[in-house]
Amino acid sequence: MNPELHKIEPLPMAEAQSFWNGKVPVDSAEFKRLADSAKTRAFTVSGLARNGQLESVQAALGEALANGETLGDFKKRIRETILDKGWTGKRAWRVDNIYRTNVQTAFQAGRYQQMKTVAKTRPYWRYVAVADKRTRPTHMALNGKIYPHDHPFWDQFYPPNGFMCRCTVSTMSARQMEGKGLKAETDMPDLVEPIDPKTGQRLPARPVLPDRGFNGNVGRDWLAGLSPENVTQVTYPATSTLCRKGQFSEDPCKPPLAGLDRRHILQVKDSDILAKSLSKESQVLAFLKEFGLPSIDASKVITIPGGYPVVVDKWLFMDKTSGAFKSTWADKGPYMRLLARTIQNPFEVWWAPVEIGKHKRLVYSLRLIRLFTLPESKDVGGYCSFSLIGGRHWHGATAFAPKADRSSQAILDYLEKQRAGVLLHRETLT
Repeated sequence: MNPELHKIEPLPMAEAQSFWNGKVPVDSAEFKRLADSAKTRAFTVSGLARNGQLESVQAALGEALANGETLGDFKKRIRETILDKGWTGKRAWRVDNIYRTNVQTAFQAGRYQQMKTVAKTRPYWRYVAVADKRTRPTHMALNGKIYPHDHPFWDQFYPPNGFMCRCTVSTMSARQMEGKGLKAETDMPDLVEPIDPKTGQRLPARPVLPDRGFNGNVGRDWLAGLSPENVTQVTYPATSTLCRKGQFSEDPCKPPLAGLDRRHILQVKDSDILAKSLSKESQVLAFLKEFGLPSIDASKVITIPGGYPVVVDKWLFMDKTSGAFKSTWADKGPYMRLLARTIQNPFEVWWAPVEIGKHKRLVYSLRLIRLFTLPESKDVGGYCSFSLIGGRHWHGATAFAPKADRSSQAILDYLEKQRAGVLLHRETLT
């Protein structure tokens, strides 16, 4: 038997590599000026002022993640930088720190995304410390603590919680919790009397806190950074309609919306339209709950038809600089539930070129559309659309048009103009 056929090769974590590839090298001064959440997207090393050195170290760490390289391999890749900075002898710990802290950070950011995708079936997360003589007492004090995945505990204590921190998180199902007789905690950690792992002696009481500079959640902040940013300067050039032959049963491939089977039209109840008086936070929370997210800070990764991943969280509707909800969504807030349902189950998905920004940079867009109507009406009451642009931006729009404001035919005429490009997906009826 050929042993090569049964050789198992370790596979790199794609999410960890994606996290690392999205980092931008900045010097220490620039890094300090960044907001805590933005620091997750940046890479710096104290003492490296030249971008060439930064990029060299960052590239070497990227190779370590991609190929599963060791600390020794990493040292060989940045040998010139090590010699130039004098990171040898008693200062060799610097290289160890750079390697272990950054690799662990990338791994934990990727793991956070993986755990969020299965949070519905494995909603309980347990903090796991290595529990050896090198484990910091305050980190050991967290070992074994279990909290729901969306508990504020993870906003503060998701690892790594310090330089060279080796802590991680495991997931558990409700059945596992019940079978082991475990219960999730509800209160945040308070004062503890940690045990010194080297001596076994009980240490004086102290508050449990992450190490300085690690008070956050690298996974959550990374997902927020991956959330598409809203753009307003968008131009859709005139585009032909293309369909792959035989892909769709209808002929032509773009049947008029006016004759659309009502089963393709989203039937909306009065209760599905949110009150305009609701706060923006409440309206966004209603959007998130459509995806099974229980709180305003929860997030998940979904895949829209066509195989494109999208991060769903509050940052779709927030200014990432100020952290405030966008005022431009005031008129669209009542239709948040309908927008969520359109993203989850669009009638059609179109791919088309689009120009963004004042310089009209040409990128691609994915437009998801669906018509809706109220139960007592035979006419189309409005439409929803969500456009993912260039993978890093989005331009979402919803509209509800009572007859007094706009006719059903006007809605259909407007939406027909948006059905351009390559048809990637159409809902089928069973």
